[in-house]
Amino acid sequence: MTNLTKVLLPPEGDERVSRIIPIASCRPGKALLNAWLALPTLLTPQARLAVVMHGVRRNAREYLETWREWSQSTGRPVLAPHFDSETWPRARAYNLGNVLDSQDRRNPRRSWAFTALQHLVSDTRRQLQLADLTWDLFGHSAGAQFVHRFALLRPSSTLGAVVVAGAGWFTVPDPDLDWPYGTRHPGLDIDRTVLTAWTRRPIVLMRGGCDRVRDEHLRTAPEADAQGLTRWDRAAHMLAAGQAYDPRCRWELIDVPAASHSEQDMAPAVQAQWRA
Repeated sequence: MTNLTKVLLPPEGDERVSRIIPIASCRPGKALLNAWLALPTLLTPQARLAVVMHGVRRNAREYLETWREWSQSTGRPVLAPHFDSETWPRARAYNLGNVLDSQDRRNPRRSWAFTALQHLVSDTRRQLQLADLTWDLFGHSAGAQFVHRFALLRPSSTLGAVVVAGAGWFTVPDPDLDWPYGTRHPGLDIDRTVLTAWTRRPIVLMRGGCDRVRDEHLRTAPEADAQGLTRWDRAAHMLAAGQAYDPRCRWELIDVPAASHSEQDMAPAVQAQWRA
């Protein structure tokens, strides 16, 4: 883990934003995971870590820029992992968490992208000496796909608030539908206990009012189109699927009326929620 005493300071005299430092986490036998960390000037042990997951462009540093001012004003550190396309190639390794190999066989848990994130969060919390074991998680677009599957397959994680924004398509809580569109797969052991823990976890599904375009990044496979033709429709489908599986589902759908398919449009709505 990078020594957090070595920092890159913000522009001289600018006290409105947190300083940003590059860090990395690598444990024996596990892949390297780089990240960027925004550190507020006044950081206390009571601060809760927030984690922001990038989209398909893998632009973690750019995502973090939209959180620097919020980090400084709230006194909360914000971590932006960078799942680079060389180490974590294509959607299988990032969006889907690298849980399966190219032959649809289960990878060792130590190779999962979800495990890498868990280790990065633990290492960061320990170095910052944060007393709060809980951490909040936000993902946009491909990052939103990562986030909702992380919540499913890491049920023991100490997640607090979870926001899934602008996801292109979903893994729905349907044990009769094959992975990755549903949760049926012989190697993943997703039983009713795991599914119920997932649907009972408070998760915000967030969609932009202007995010109704079938752009080049939107998956158009028949299984994805069965969830709806746009990200807007698919978010509603995900909520309905959760409620159909579990009447006590704790998921919530929140609309951001003026937002397009942009993390910069969506982040202020998340920040307002997490500031309250």
